[in-house]
Amino acid sequence: MADTTRVIKASRDSKAGIKITEGSTIIAGDDRHLIGVDNRGITIKGPTSIVADAMNRRVGGLFVGLNDFMHCIPSTMFTPIPQQIPFPPAAGLVSISKDVAFFMAMLV
Repeated sequence: MADTTRVIKASRDSKAGIKITEGSTIIAGDDRHLIGVDNRGITIKGPTSIVADAMNRRVGGLFVGLNDFMHCIPSTMFTPIPQQIPFPPAAGLVSISKDVAFFMAMLV
């Protein structure tokens, strides 16, 4: 089988680049910073910054975190405060259905 590896770099000497094979993709900034995706999962190496509040981070497709202010209120036996709440992505489905209806009307 032929080698189907593709490498994209800005120049020959550049450490940053993208390597694509049949089973994996690696985006590298240098030797210490990379994102890799393969059959084992996703690997992130280096400092990570996520620019989103807890309500915009979804876990398992269903759960979102409470807003960041709620983490300042202590959770006790008498006033339990959950760390995550179930929030189905129904709002996304409603907006998609509106878009589909709009484009269907444009086709007629």
